[in-house]
Amino acid sequence: MVKIEYWNGYDILDMHYEGSYRNRFWLNVDIIKPEYPVTREQNEDSQGDAHNLWLKWEKQYSFEIYTLEHVVDMLSMITMHDNVWITLENGYSGKVKDFVIDPAWSNIPSVAKVKCSFIVKSYTINGASAAHC
Repeated sequence: MVKIEYWNGYDILDMHYEGSYRNRFWLNVDIIKPEYPVTREQNEDSQGDAHNLWLKWEKQYSFEIYTLEHVVDMLSMITMHDNVWITLENGYSGKVKDFVIDPAWSNIPSVAKVKCSFIVKSYTINGASAAHC
């Protein structure tokens, strides 16, 4: 099981977030082994060697689920919240930096296969300095 919690610092989407209200739900899904996307901006010197001006490394997990349209709606709204936490079956819990869904609608009315991806760790390097996010 994967637990997803999300809330916001102010009211959005007709949801009242005063106090300690949080959205919380569990999904019976298998987490796919992580991917490690790297985004970089490089400069080439006069000898043709590339040098990183800016580099971002991320650890991205994903899962897939067949679900009804109202759950697809809910999953698509998660990224609009400023606090998203995920807890994996092994007990790891982390703040989600980005939560993206990609629904593929099936021939069954209102049912989609949804691939959800989320980033939990990232590091940025600007020139010679590094920052953990």
